[in-house]
Amino acid sequence: MPFTGLTLELETPLHIGAGRSGMLARGHGFVPGHVISYALVATIGKARGGQSADFVRALTAVLQDVRCGPFFLLDAEKQHPLLPRRDRERIENQHLTARNQVTLDPHAGSAVESALFEVESIAARVLHGPRRGQPVQLAGGLWHRVPHLAGKPLQDWFCAGLLLGGELKTGMGRVKLARQGWRPNGPHYAQHPGWPADERGLHLTKDTLLPGPSLDGATDAPLQPWLGRLFDPQQGFGRRFSPPALVRLDGTVREAGVFLPSDREVGLGCWTRTDASAD
Repeated sequence: MPFTGLTLELETPLHIGAGRSGMLARGHGFVPGHVISYALVATIGKARGGQSADFVRALTAVLQDVRCGPFFLLDAEKQHPLLPRRDRERIENQHLTARNQVTLDPHAGSAVESALFEVESIAARVLHGPRRGQPVQLAGGLWHRVPHLAGKPLQDWFCAGLLLGGELKTGMGRVKLARQGWRPNGPHYAQHPGWPADERGLHLTKDTLLPGPSLDGATDAPLQPWLGRLFDPQQGFGRRFSPPALVRLDGTVREAGVFLPSDREVGLGCWTRTDASAD
């Protein structure tokens, strides 16, 4: 499958849910691959008619022909990807913000009791440092079997803009393809010189870091449950959780190998080895 490197640019803040901590709805400091896949499905399904059958066909096509990997925040100063676990402190300092929200009772015309909460999100502009105010960018890539999807060049679906993550009703999650952000046959994943990529996958040597969530092939990071919100034929997008997978976040490669994002519903978009059996 040919590899294409991508860079996306935030137009509005972005909330990718990572669970709750009290009243705080926490957010990931990166975009998991399944979020990109399902945003692509939603864009295609809506453009093709917006009916349930249109989304089902789009879902089938994307899962069959496209493998989206995780997208990482680009450091505004050094232009290298920030890792969700290892660089969490820098991500929080440069990119994460939060705002209070409340659930309203339309009958009483007031806030629902105990419904005040705070949503953590990635800001659309760099918050601190010498590059403060510059647009925030996400770097990643995908592998695809075909150059066209649903009758259009694959690039066109990204040029049209995607809606990612949660809190879309509040205007969050709008991203666009960055200038020169589409790089067919790019030599590196997420613009990192230590992450060479080609049509076979992401090539990593022993003891190097595997960025983002991985299903197998990595160590030196705790196992954690991984869930994704899925399309449900009756209720639509985001209404069904996938069965949990166990992943390692920013683990160390145990043995040199080649990795691709998983195309299975359990662990969709998480790295898995393609040149050896799972651990």
